[in-house]
Amino acid sequence: MITQSHIENLNTQIRISDVISVLMAQSTQLMDIVNKNQKEINRLKKQLEKLKTHTDNSTDQIES
Repeated sequence: MITQSHIENLNTQIRISDVISVLMAQSTQLMDIVNKNQKEINRLKKQLEKLKTHTDNSTDQIES
């Protein structure tokens, strides 16, 4: 026989499982954001390095 206590326990398990699912989905979204941000950071660093190199070369040519 299923008791009220047993039903409450099952309901609690369901609620906890739902919260875990939401947290896992949010964590996955955050990891996606971090990965996209890291790619953009790397792209911008490369662009910055190219600009610095170009500036250094321009300065070298002016001084020569």
